[in-house]
Amino acid sequence: MKTTTRAGLALALAAMALPALAQENELRPYVTGGYQYLFEDDSRNSDNGEGYFFGAGKALNQYWGVEFGGFYDQFDREPGQANNWHEYGGRLDALFFYSRDRRLSPYVNLGVGGARTVLKNIAGESTDPFVTAGVGFFKYFDVGSGDIGMRADVNYRWLDIDQPGIGAFEEPVVRVGLVMALGDKPMSSGVVDLGPDSDGDGVLDDADLCPATAKGAKVDAKGCPVDSDGDGIADDLDSCPNTARGLGVDAKGCPTDGSGRFKVVGQGAELRFDDVHFEFDQSSLTDHAQSILDNAAKTVNGLTEKFPSLKVDISGHADATGTDGYNQALSERRANAVKQYLIRKGVEAGRVSTYAYGESKPVATNDTEEGRAQNRRAEIRTRGE
Repeated sequence: MKTTTRAGLALALAAMALPALAQENELRPYVTGGYQYLFEDDSRNSDNGEGYFFGAGKALNQYWGVEFGGFYDQFDREPGQANNWHEYGGRLDALFFYSRDRRLSPYVNLGVGGARTVLKNIAGESTDPFVTAGVGFFKYFDVGSGDIGMRADVNYRWLDIDQPGIGAFEEPVVRVGLVMALGDKPMSSGVVDLGPDSDGDGVLDDADLCPATAKGAKVDAKGCPVDSDGDGIADDLDSCPNTARGLGVDAKGCPTDGSGRFKVVGQGAELRFDDVHFEFDQSSLTDHAQSILDNAAKTVNGLTEKFPSLKVDISGHADATGTDGYNQALSERRANAVKQYLIRKGVEAGRVSTYAYGESKPVATNDTEEGRAQNRRAEIRTRGE
């Protein structure tokens, strides 16, 4: 009894000590069989028992499984002992696995079953129920197909014998055997070396369309630098990261072709600033638009000393998408957004006038996205009285 108690404790401690690593898990159904040794209850008045077991099991999920099996045991009579027992039967167990790692899968089990018990020397026999509980493990071998492994467990069994003058037996059972998984071998869920990643962007070289990305650059699923505003300049190199879509840009990602950064045309009080562009169906100011207006506000505030009656005209425009009425209102909102920003930057409200033209004054074709992007704008001019 003490020997099996120590064995069971050792198996339980092994289960508790194994870290729950995300390795190759084994969840396939299996068949099993092997040798079992039973430490006889003193009431048997016989030698310890030996026999074999067989069964089949199936995982219900990552942790739980069920196993059904059969067994045959024999308790021989030794000199000075009275009884010779034979028994055979079946059992159904629920197994809880601490880990499904193929290298070592420790479990605890609880089962019920029935045994046909035959007492040879006095011709007594009965079919009796039992319950069992124990700890054990599976371990698969990484040779050949990897379908074969070993298993071992220690159970404590309570068997109620319905024969005159006998009663219940309480007996430890040690089982050692083989296990064979059925079906295709599972894919590994652990860390696997899938190949090189030369630029360290998290996308393997064989799938990386931009294999020499600068270290630290944010990349998409293809390994190419992210370009949030779609202007062809990666975010980490883009000085104007929120340029309206469709505008031509320079090497720094800032608009060109008449929409250069901080561009001012004219002389004296008659000036025209860079157009402010908007995203489709939007009147909110992008970061680049705010930069343009910061420069415009600084210039206007400087001119007022020389031209005290300086006026600022803001005209809002829209592309041809949508109804005339909707675009008229949208262009008005865009003009007002620019006006309010300039006021917050120190431009006197009394100097600023707004005009809304809807889609009536395009500067480019509305048949292309590039043209429509040019038309979604607000123009800023100054004038003296």
